[in-house]
Amino acid sequence: MGDKGQVRCNGRRNRGWFQALLFSGLALWLLASCRGPEPLGVTLIADGGVELLEIRADSFTVRDLLENRGLTLGPKDRVEPDLYVELRDGMTVRVTRVEETFVTERQSLPFAHRTMRSEAIPEGERRLLQLGSTGELEITYRLTLEDGEEVSRQQVRREVLQEPLDEVILVGVAGELTPVAISGTVVYLSGGNAWLMRESSDLRRNITGWGDLDGRVFALSDDGSRLLFTRYMAGAEDMPLNSLWMARTSLVGERPAYLGVKGVVWAAWSPDGRRLAYSTAERTGGVPGWKANNDLWLMTLPAEGSDEEPAIEQLLPATAEIPYAWWGRTYAWSPDGLYLAYGQANEVGLVAISGRKPVPLLTFEPYRTQSHWAWVPEVSWSPDGRLLAFARHEDGGGEVSPEDSPVFGLWVASVDGRLEVRLAEAVGMWSAPRWSPTDNGLLAYGQAEVAQNSSDSRYDLWIMDRDGSNARQLFPPEGWFGLVAPDVAWSPWGDALIIEYQGSLYRMSVEDGEMQQLTSDGQSSHARWAR
Repeated sequence: MGDKGQVRCNGRRNRGWFQALLFSGLALWLLASCRGPEPLGVTLIADGGVELLEIRADSFTVRDLLENRGLTLGPKDRVEPDLYVELRDGMTVRVTRVEETFVTERQSLPFAHRTMRSEAIPEGERRLLQLGSTGELEITYRLTLEDGEEVSRQQVRREVLQEPLDEVILVGVAGELTPVAISGTVVYLSGGNAWLMRESSDLRRNITGWGDLDGRVFALSDDGSRLLFTRYMAGAEDMPLNSLWMARTSLVGERPAYLGVKGVVWAAWSPDGRRLAYSTAERTGGVPGWKANNDLWLMTLPAEGSDEEPAIEQLLPATAEIPYAWWGRTYAWSPDGLYLAYGQANEVGLVAISGRKPVPLLTFEPYRTQSHWAWVPEVSWSPDGRLLAFARHEDGGGEVSPEDSPVFGLWVASVDGRLEVRLAEAVGMWSAPRWSPTDNGLLAYGQAEVAQNSSDSRYDLWIMDRDGSNARQLFPPEGWFGLVAPDVAWSPWGDALIIEYQGSLYRMSVEDGEMQQLTSDGQSSHARWAR
């Protein structure tokens, strides 16, 4: 027979016209199978290029395509469509390269222009107190790039490298006050700056000119030669509250020195002036905006003229294991410099410099304010170092729970633990007793005018002997209001007090209550008096 034709598919032959005619449909199917899959036209866009590809394969996915073309994906790269999708004719596959990088930019911070009223210069005269200078801000951004183009920018860090320094102009106001003779050194806060008086109330000068003292720390050494103070630091929640500085009061024009410590809520000089103790806190986003660490540190300053750094040691570790821990403790140096008395929401006690452990002297129920603040007693040492005076929270007698009692008495406790005595009843939570620094045995304290609501009450100023006898009222005179949370400064000789009343300072004689006005700027406070 002659050749009747053949069909090859994978190496097999089918002979015979009859069979071919009989199974023509099968033959056509086999011929189609021999040709393989229909080609798919696919467009690949990646790394700045465009490829038009013809794909001949069954079940070929996007992942297979990328592997075939040698394309490796980074952890943030995107592919459209997804890797598991099978290719179709006319499909476009796009690879977008995504990367993150960080850039840092610096910006200048403009300084503000401020004016301050001053009684120290003639009325109407203007003087430049401080020359302004710009600050510097460093901002770090996280940049997202797609195929090399920036698509988003997010700020991840913001740091003030240099605070701007405000320009401050003094404007003289009328000096209507009669000059008052000043013995020793008086410092005070006004307009966010530290001021000093010596010899006479009209011979005053500024110690600082920044206008950012926050008043948390404002402590004068016993010899009047050095002042501790804190400066407010603006910033985010992770920034410190403030910074601790020292100024020497005897040198005119010397710039104060930063002591390298931030976030300070209490600090004071030791009696010899060679050391200082301090306690710290962290800034928080909620009310009240900070949280005390309840720690205690001791800094010893190097000798005058030395290049050595201050020596710092920890006396108490940070703790939250006390009532209302976020509000912190108050402290006070003993006259001999061997102890620090402390007050916290539920007790008064001692910390020996050598012992480094809080030892309670007297405990009581903490006061529940039912608000965002807490009450902590202030402590004051008698000049002989044997007694501590403080306001104590007392039980109200069963009418309310002990923590809700509005009663606060004036108490004295001996440091040897043998004596606890109440000297005055219902004085109020802000009574703030202060011993005279001399051996005259006098104790000044505030007496709430509304003892059942002493947190908001005004206070009269009283004075008594150390045993509670001979109590008498010194302030207010007739027609005047009481004080708001008394903060008095004793004369180093125990014969007078300086009080703050409605933003002005007054010198008051202990003997007869005679008052002499020292300032009239309406913004004076935090008076401190030393030799």
